Amino acid sequence: MKKIGIFGMGGIGGYVGAHLAQARDKRPAGAIQLSFIARGNHLDTIRSKGLSFQSPDGKKITVRPDAAVGSAAELPVQDLIVLSVKGYGLAEACEAIRPIVGDKTAVMPLLNGIDILERCRRILKNGIILPSCIYIASSIKEPGLVVHGGGKGDITSGPEPGKEGFDPGALRSIMADAGIPFEWQENPFPALWNKYLFIASFALVTGRSGKTIGGVVADPLLSGQVKGILREIAALAQAKGVELPAAIVDTSFDKGKAFPFETKTSFQRDVETPGKPNEGDLFGGTIIRMGKELGVPTPVTEEVFRALQS
Repeated sequence: MKKIGIFGMGGIGGYVGAHLAQARDKRPAGAIQLSFIARGNHLDTIRSKGLSFQSPDGKKITVRPDAAVGSAAELPVQDLIVLSVKGYGLAEACEAIRPIVGDKTAVMPLLNGIDILERCRRILKNGIILPSCIYIASSIKEPGLVVHGGGKGDITSGPEPGKEGFDPGALRSIMADAGIPFEWQENPFPALWNKYLFIASFALVTGRSGKTIGGVVADPLLSGQVKGILREIAALAQAKGVELPAAIVDTSFDKGKAFPFETKTSFQRDVETPGKPNEGDLFGGTIIRMGKELGVPTPVTEEVFRALQS
């Protein structure tokens, strides 16, 4: 696994890219060729000054990729591509990386959805897509600077169904050298659904109500909406044959109680900016479509999502 490209150098891409640069520097020169695919002023700054990354403890490092490009087509076929874009940019990203995805290229999408594999496969006809998720709060503070605000930055990944022959050994080794907490699971889908339960339910309700996570938890009506959406997602998981803990609805809701009262979801912040794209379809749209496909009622999600769109 020599050629590694990071598509999207925002909060997640910056975290992964900065750490993979450290893994590269631990190995013989040329053993890893690391490329960042970015845009605008962020790309210009990375090219001229490198990428600065600040960890939660305030420590700051600056790394330089082997290549910083504005188009994936400028690169050769890669061994690993980390996709770190918002859900609404996924289709465009997949189109962009098609020229650098070979038969053996591993694509690791680090997005919040539960149908990311299917969305990628509509466009990417070759390569190996590794269902994955990451737990992190990280963002661009200014061009060239990514700040890791919280979360361990741990990644869970696993094989694409039907392509279980992928050997994760090299990937594990690189992640270990990078200092990224990484877990390979032969069945990664419970982990993906577990994260999605919390993210989707609180995103939709905070986005619709305008209240913070703490405000939603404290409001009986809004709490009921969150729990209703949680139950609908859990029912979808069951219909898909994904095994989740029996108490998943309660434990997912309780995660909200651990956040500071004033915390806003990323989706909520996007909704608050008029005209800004958001991941509403990744949450509400996916749940509603999947419910219809599987014959699972999703009335609470439909009510909240319809109100968001009005």
